[in-house]
Amino acid sequence: MNAPRGAPLSPGALALALCLGLGSTTALAAADEPPVAKGTVLVEGPIDTLNIPGTAKRISCEGPFCLWLVVEELGPCFYGLCTNKFMVLSDLEGKFMGASRSLDSWTESTPRFIDAEHVEVVSRNTNYPFTAVDDGLDPTQVSRTVLKVSRDGTRFTQAPSLTPTWTKPGSRRMGSSVAPKPPEPRVVSAELLARARALCPTDVTFNPVDYACGDGTCLLLLTESEPKSGPDAGREEATAKPTFEVEGPFCSVMVKGEDVELASLGGDATSVRVTPTGYAFSGPVGMRGSTEVMEWVSRARPGYMSFSDTEGVVVNGSNPYPVRFAESAKAALALAPTVQAFTLAHVTWGLADWKGPTDLAFAWRLARVGEALALIAEVHDDKVVPLGKGTGLHSDHLELTFPRPSVSPSHTIKVGVLLTAGGKVEARDWTGEANPVLPSIQGTWRKRPHGYEVSLTLPLAALGVEKSARASYFSLAVSDADARGKQETLMGHDGELRFWTEYPPSIAEYRGSSPWPWN
Repeated sequence: MNAPRGAPLSPGALALALCLGLGSTTALAAADEPPVAKGTVLVEGPIDTLNIPGTAKRISCEGPFCLWLVVEELGPCFYGLCTNKFMVLSDLEGKFMGASRSLDSWTESTPRFIDAEHVEVVSRNTNYPFTAVDDGLDPTQVSRTVLKVSRDGTRFTQAPSLTPTWTKPGSRRMGSSVAPKPPEPRVVSAELLARARALCPTDVTFNPVDYACGDGTCLLLLTESEPKSGPDAGREEATAKPTFEVEGPFCSVMVKGEDVELASLGGDATSVRVTPTGYAFSGPVGMRGSTEVMEWVSRARPGYMSFSDTEGVVVNGSNPYPVRFAESAKAALALAPTVQAFTLAHVTWGLADWKGPTDLAFAWRLARVGEALALIAEVHDDKVVPLGKGTGLHSDHLELTFPRPSVSPSHTIKVGVLLTAGGKVEARDWTGEANPVLPSIQGTWRKRPHGYEVSLTLPLAALGVEKSARASYFSLAVSDADARGKQETLMGHDGELRFWTEYPPSIAEYRGSSPWPWN
């Protein structure tokens, strides 16, 4: 099992030395070569991987091969513990056959056999701990890779792995929307600078960093420090020329006509990067006090957050999910982001019966129209089983969970949406044992080439949902029953709905509802 004591440093050991010596702030990339010699017999538990301590864990066996996870423990790094992770293949006795693939150390990866000849790797990443910024949408990234196993078990090769495509009105390609026009550079007059300094803390001499206007409102950003590049911040009449970066502390004021008032901007940030359209504030909010971007504030529209566009966007989770609104369901849903579920990372029950994205996958959008929510769900299902007899649990259906007001006996309401005859849906309250019908929830369903589609109208009053900017719990799941009378798989999302007054929200509204501790 052990490599010769006189062996040179492996790539992983060399990387460890560089990490400890240079203070690397990024995760180490796993070495390209296998962590153990071919023919090594793997045993679950601690192992020595080419003179680096590690562990081996058998994942599963299929046909003539077994799948293993081998982790090289490289020691402390700037963000915590550095490791190299590998997926390797052995025979049924544990002898390493040669097939090896490195896995991202900072990503939650789940390898498994699809069959004796194919291995699936599903990776789920929220970009932690490298990004803490809230941009309005769920940051989760999910990917699925399928690898073919050679007959002798010596190598993995890439195999086709298609991501489901969704039909959605009003969709667009990422990056195709027109970016907001950056404001023209403005000059800070001596009078305005004096009024602004009078509002800022008096123990610091603040100098202008940037002065931008839009929609009748201007924002003047000041700092004690000089910019690293860009305009001369020491002049009393300075013209803004982004992009540049400056250090804190900061003071900011909002200017509306003759009114000048102190703005809540910067907070505990230690630096800000000024771009043509926004301000990226950074502070010591990462692991071990590392500096990370905390939030983006709009420069093109002073007084508002700089959030991601939602129209046509496809995300992998709903934590958070911005509830867009418009006068019609079609217009509102066209603005809403699409949330998709297509991998084992989204399967919450019945994984053993789930055969892959063609067996069950789905996507949904949610928006507000007046005093109701509009929901559309597109389900990929190779065998559609509508409601027969009984409660509907063992037929294809949707399950929705919303919070109830604190005065209610139950903290949540669970709604089952069943596919009935004639393209109608039937909503039932599955919170308790009675399962009463909820006639206020209306909708339709129809078959599609690869499954079915459900459209719903959900009155807020019937659900007890409050339109608060603070995050409101929400879950949506799809149940699959390929054989009538048997619930096989449940796939879904847990998240939080945000009912912003407008999107992106104003800085004041965001400050009053933000879950982040530094706001």
